[in-house]
Amino acid sequence: MHKNREYFAFSRRILYNHMMKILLISPSSNEFLNHSKGKSTICTALPLLAAYTPPEHQIIIADQNYGDEVYLDDVDLVGISAMTPQIHTAYKIAAHYKQKGIKVVMGGIHASMLPDEALQHVDAICIGEGDAVWVDMINDAQNNRLKKIYKATELFDMAKIPALRNDLIKRKRTTFGHTIVQATRGCPFSCEFCITSTLFGNKYRFRPIENVIDEIKKEGNKITVFIDDNIFGNLEYSEKLFKALIPLKIKWAGQASLNLATKDPSLLKLARKSGCIGLFVGLESISNLTEETHGISKKLGSTSLDDMSKKIKMILSNGIIVQSSMIFGLDNDDLYTFEKSVNYLKTNDVSFSSFCILTPYPGTKLYERFKKEGRLLHEDWSQYNNQHVVFKPINMTPMQLKEGSDWAGNKLHTLISIIKRLRSNWRMPIYYWVMNLYTRASNHRNHGPGHITYMAR
Repeated sequence: MHKNREYFAFSRRILYNHMMKILLISPSSNEFLNHSKGKSTICTALPLLAAYTPPEHQIIIADQNYGDEVYLDDVDLVGISAMTPQIHTAYKIAAHYKQKGIKVVMGGIHASMLPDEALQHVDAICIGEGDAVWVDMINDAQNNRLKKIYKATELFDMAKIPALRNDLIKRKRTTFGHTIVQATRGCPFSCEFCITSTLFGNKYRFRPIENVIDEIKKEGNKITVFIDDNIFGNLEYSEKLFKALIPLKIKWAGQASLNLATKDPSLLKLARKSGCIGLFVGLESISNLTEETHGISKKLGSTSLDDMSKKIKMILSNGIIVQSSMIFGLDNDDLYTFEKSVNYLKTNDVSFSSFCILTPYPGTKLYERFKKEGRLLHEDWSQYNNQHVVFKPINMTPMQLKEGSDWAGNKLHTLISIIKRLRSNWRMPIYYWVMNLYTRASNHRNHGPGHITYMAR
């Protein structure tokens, strides 16, 4: 029966000038679907792959976290991009289409790190960057000669990256209106818990600035989000980019390392002048600054909390919101870490923060170390999402780590705390209040008020 379906699909492509109907999917991680539905930033791999697709093919983008339907009839090829916490849903979706006799290909971090596992569920996988091989995968699927593995022989030329096909995204009325742009890839830091440098190289690569500016102009939105791992990665490039952004009169936000964002005060001022309203900064930990194992101090450019405080103040004084990211569960963390972290963020008026539980994702040095030490509790990938404890901590129980992280997220975003931290965030009051209240609501929805009201003192 599957052979008959493949034959009719192949015949239809011949009749319609070899046109294929291709469905590109980003699965949900199930647990947080109701929280993020309609308000999340769409998976950028989908509109990027759509941009590479030859124009004779019809492309449908379906991001399940975005609220899109991922089970459709009458498609010829399904492409799935998935990270580790999404992979259980991805395999379920793949099984649905394979049972219909429809070819399924997969890319993304998880398939790149565990190709043998992924190949048990799909017809073909892409390892690493898919830019150079996506068209080959389409052509091979079209001609019934799909290979098992596709992998680029070298990192992709950033000058060849096209503008995203955001015209294929079904905008929701509740969705934040913004443009998603990538200017750079890669990261020179080799943090033990991160996979970025493994996938995208250990040095920064850059798109031509005129290509970035043209894409922003084409989209025409007033807010742009740079998805680069570090928009300050190369100070010379950043200066040219920021100057080119000034005439556009847009607002933008991006990710940055604390060290490079504050290395040149004049560049930080230029960033603000170019429209920067917020930076996502990985502070990661206040108790592991001297631990070279994790690579945190190199990224922060500091082993001193006082020095970190000065850098945070420098960003805030330029009228730029600071969203920090904190990781709990590192080997030096104990029961005091949660309260000390929250107090530090409050004292320094950090605008708002995400709190993550250390997660040993497949492919990271951390995963290999924990596996060797026998510290992994299980490999249920649905719980590898920074919100569950999947390993044995050293100085606390798994339950204490989970409850401590939930407590910190709720404690920082109490109404009293939000009001007090406004003193250093008054230049962007609307953005500050919206993001704090949104984060507060998300914490309560995803974690509840917490089982504890205070931590060890």
